[in-house]
Amino acid sequence: MRVDAESSKAQLRKRIRSERAARAAAEAESSGAEYVSSIAESAWQVVKSLRPDLDLTGCSMLAYAALAGEPDLDPTIDRFLAHGGTVYLPVVTSVGHALMFGAVTGSMSTLEPRGKWGIREPSPSLTASALLAAEVAPDLIFVPALGFGPGGARLGNGGGFYDRTFGPQGEVPLVGAVGEEPLAGPQGEVPLTDGTRTDGERTEPASVYGVCFSSELNLPGLTIEPWDLQISQAVTDHGVHTLD
Repeated sequence: MRVDAESSKAQLRKRIRSERAARAAAEAESSGAEYVSSIAESAWQVVKSLRPDLDLTGCSMLAYAALAGEPDLDPTIDRFLAHGGTVYLPVVTSVGHALMFGAVTGSMSTLEPRGKWGIREPSPSLTASALLAAEVAPDLIFVPALGFGPGGARLGNGGGFYDRTFGPQGEVPLVGAVGEEPLAGPQGEVPLTDGTRTDGERTEPASVYGVCFSSELNLPGLTIEPWDLQISQAVTDHGVHTLD
């Protein structure tokens, strides 16, 4: 069964990557990028729902730098920064390890691709535990995905970085597995489904959203392992969706 599940995920990844590549190629040949701009606008509406006055002084957000074909949050990030907020991005250190994080100090266009996958990254300055400490803890977290299945099952790129960082058995658990008691983190913290931690380091819950295209919701055949990060809502080109 485990082999079948992994085979199903591999097939889904291949299909979705192919579809994203075709979409990116079509957008490059046209003057518009409606899917990308719609996703960025959906994400911005989430920001506005948290801070209607858009005074983001003292607010922080964890986002990501999109690769070609991925849902692009660059416009959202730049607007967040322009309104006085702080933005952190993940940094891949090495395979098999949790993510680190760094702050964006300028517009997204100033970031250079780095490392094996050519991801635009800031300099790493925070571990996941440090990121979720009260003084820098994000108010809002956007997690990229190739799509989602029932129960908020997330299809990632296969490296396991977000699971090792934020999954139930990760460095800083954000979400417990459905139908199971939440697992304590490495420092004894107990994860809650909204991103709150009970180790005394968080004072407010983080709002956590997955990000994908609307056609990548309700993916069939996704199973949830005890270490998998699950997410209850996703931002898409058709707005925000609750993942049942």
